[in-house]
Amino acid sequence: MVSRHRLRFSGFVVTGILMVGAGLIELFEGLSALSGGIPATEEFLLVAMLSAAAEWVIAVIVLGLFAGLFLVATAASILRTASIPRDDRLASAAQWLERRYPALGTFDVSERVAPTTEERRQELEEEYVSGELSEAEFERRLARLMDARRGAFTSLRRLDGRSRRRRSLNAP
Repeated sequence: MVSRHRLRFSGFVVTGILMVGAGLIELFEGLSALSGGIPATEEFLLVAMLSAAAEWVIAVIVLGLFAGLFLVATAASILRTASIPRDDRLASAAQWLERRYPALGTFDVSERVAPTTEERRQELEEEYVSGELSEAEFERRLARLMDARRGAFTSLRRLDGRSRRRRSLNAP
């Protein structure tokens, strides 16, 4: 079975090739209009070339739009399935972009690239085992991580409780 990525990229390549072919036909049609004895002013030459190849101009524009759609669909398909590394810096950059461009917030990229509590705990353990952290520093950071985790769960419960109260107040 052919993957969706390849199918979409193939659509982009085929429409791109068709667009180049239509552009060449448009060029030949326009040049053939020049051999028909047209007045030599620049405006008339351009109008004569465009009128001779008008349908090919439209074909190139339509094929260009389809090629663009196939390219965007390919990129979106690849990004959805790509394994994106989890990193605090990447998450903060994604949050900044989502604040600056609110439309990007619909993709929840900052949530996807933010390290989970388990990944942060494993990273702390690796630093401790390698000797980068003392036992006291390890315990302090681990306690702070677990407190932040409990705080996140508490705030989620509060939000859930508020939404339940709103639903019960709005219920007939």
